[in-house]
Amino acid sequence: MSLDEQRERTILLMILGSISIHAEPQKDQVGQMQVNCCQICQSQVGISHPVREMMLGTRDEFLYWECSDCGCLSLTAVPTDLGKYYPGDYYSLQIRTPKLLRKIRDHLYLSRLSFLVNWRKRTDLDVIRRIGLKKNMALLDVGCGSGTLLADLRELGYNARGVDPFVPCDIRDRFGVRVERKTLAEVDSKFDVILFRHSLEHMPINMLGMVTKHLKRSGLCVVCIPVLGWAWRSYTTDWAQLDAPRHFFLHSRKSFSLLAEKSGFRIERVVYDSNEFQFWASESYQRDIPLSKMLEPNKSQLRRMRRLAKSLNSQEQGDTAQFYLRPA
Repeated sequence: MSLDEQRERTILLMILGSISIHAEPQKDQVGQMQVNCCQICQSQVGISHPVREMMLGTRDEFLYWECSDCGCLSLTAVPTDLGKYYPGDYYSLQIRTPKLLRKIRDHLYLSRLSFLVNWRKRTDLDVIRRIGLKKNMALLDVGCGSGTLLADLRELGYNARGVDPFVPCDIRDRFGVRVERKTLAEVDSKFDVILFRHSLEHMPINMLGMVTKHLKRSGLCVVCIPVLGWAWRSYTTDWAQLDAPRHFFLHSRKSFSLLAEKSGFRIERVVYDSNEFQFWASESYQRDIPLSKMLEPNKSQLRRMRRLAKSLNSQEQGDTAQFYLRPA
């Protein structure tokens, strides 16, 4: 780490205040490895990192390979029993009952009166605001689980539906089928907007290339994913967004730009939207506390972490980002 990077980390840790931060960890580098090639840039040189499963707390170890050229982190071997890492109570599969208060708040969030509810940050609805989604536009959410965002949009009259091959069956609401139990390849319609909201990192590398077949000529694809930045440099294999083995690929800005280009897209806009999770969850992993058992920070700590996350986002160093893609 350079002197500038050390100074940056010291300043950031001072901002965190009372949060317990350990000294800069060293990367668990097994050494230079030769592999067939990076699936993004075809480089044959990289570094391996053993990463523990910590969301459920099994602590099973998986190997990720970091490409020395484009920086992409990739899971070297997908476990044959991957299903055991997606339990029945996995967060994206939970079905929520629509409530009138939430509907009113969502309506305000997407209206000119959004300033009244901006205190309750909704990064998913921020995407809808940025793309200017109209109610006559067709939106498809890929890998959406039970379709929480879709439920909110459909209650407001939007033409939105999703696909997810891992839901137990088609999910219906009072408007009809909200989520179909199928893959993107099985969809035969075209859409104005195709959304991957923290789902693309769970999918094979060729998934983005399938999107152009289902996107209208003037359509937009939005990809919300973890990205390598300050949190990866600081926490390395304890970075919470690694989420082994559920995340197959974790991109640097460079590697995702290459993937988008190869998939037939140009990047129109990038918005960094990381939050306090990168700090308190990664801190807990460093102390060997799994997500299922960790306690959230107090209000004072949350305020500090949110300010830090906002600062990192402004420097394009947050650990999650939204990529807005147009067909090239």
